[in-house]
Amino acid sequence: QPLQYFDRYLLNHLVYGARRMTKFVGARDEAGSLKLREGIAMIGNVTAGMNAVIGGHARCSRSDQVDHGRKVFYFDIAYGSNKKMCQSYHGRENAIEIPFEEDFLPMLQNIQVDLGNRRMNDSDPDSAEVFLKALEAAIYNASNSISKSSLEGSLLVLDHITSNTAIHMPISTIAKHAKEKYGMIVAVDGAHGLLSLPLDMPNLLSAGTNSHNNAANEGYVDIYLTNAHKWFSSPRGAALLFCTNPFLRETILRQPAVVSHGIDDGFLSRFLWDGCRDYTAQLSLPVIADFWEQMEVGVVRKEMQYNLLEGVRILISHWHPGKCRDHGDDADAECVQRYSAEAGVTLVPIGLHAPNMVLVRLPDRISKSQDSERKTSTDAKDVQDYLYSRKVEVPVKCIRGM
Repeated sequence: QPLQYFDRYLLNHLVYGARRMTKFVGARDEAGSLKLREGIAMIGNVTAGMNAVIGGHARCSRSDQVDHGRKVFYFDIAYGSNKKMCQSYHGRENAIEIPFEEDFLPMLQNIQVDLGNRRMNDSDPDSAEVFLKALEAAIYNASNSISKSSLEGSLLVLDHITSNTAIHMPISTIAKHAKEKYGMIVAVDGAHGLLSLPLDMPNLLSAGTNSHNNAANEGYVDIYLTNAHKWFSSPRGAALLFCTNPFLRETILRQPAVVSHGIDDGFLSRFLWDGCRDYTAQLSLPVIADFWEQMEVGVVRKEMQYNLLEGVRILISHWHPGKCRDHGDDADAECVQRYSAEAGVTLVPIGLHAPNMVLVRLPDRISKSQDSERKTSTDAKDVQDYLYSRKVEVPVKCIRGM
């Protein structure tokens, strides 16, 4: 009886799924569980959630529901659709792009991060210093049109793992700086975060309404979104939105991308009931979480990291023989981990890349121009299309003209 199921049983199952996922992302005690239960929403995908976040900030800034801030800041290495959202909702004059790829990304090449503790990447001081230099430079360059006081309430959009460059951003340190110095609201696109990273939401998220004075056991991220269909391996159509700040839930997040029957029934319902859709993906989350915990999530992450490192080693050995040497052995795992970025064959050191994605430079005869012209995204697409014609489908990116 479908009507009976939708009207009387479905919500209970979805609520159970939401609560089960709070445990998967770090709710270990009653206080942490309660904090996340009130601040979790189940959505179809991160893009829909980011539309609610960025669109909500633009709407509230126009109606003075957030203090002062009319601006939204984002790095130029951010996910492409997020950049378009910022420009569309806020207008180009209020959407401030932070240049990073050309001048600041090369500064990451000599930074080493321990592969064994991925959670420390969120607050790594050395990589954070580079990102903060870029943020400060963007604010300084825009200082003729904005004042420091007017930045309070502005939105800063971060990617936990960048899509095109596969960099693990130090979101905790960046968020702390942005909130303490400027009073910014920080939203993180964590599309690749669920399972691949050891998320600890109770300590990552801020619950305070005062952006300058977070409690000692709180983080500095205001809003975090993550997809379940990527590394968590659910069916497509399941994602999570976290916000433990009640004020932001009732202002910026008051209106989802699709307004329907749940709009006035609380945070979870306003995002759940958005028209007729298939809830199979959301209903599957508890079973998938049980599976990963039975497999031991820490062991799974280590295996993913090992396989990634081995894949990078194989590619470097074939594409760049002799470029990465250690004690006479060509491209062994330790050499790849320590010297691949310095040798110019990975974009940044392995420890700064995502735990399951790395950019490895194609062989010189393909990746480098014979003349002074830089490679373009069109060249990258040509290579990707050629590989597809040979029954290989893999993303090919052009970064800094290579």
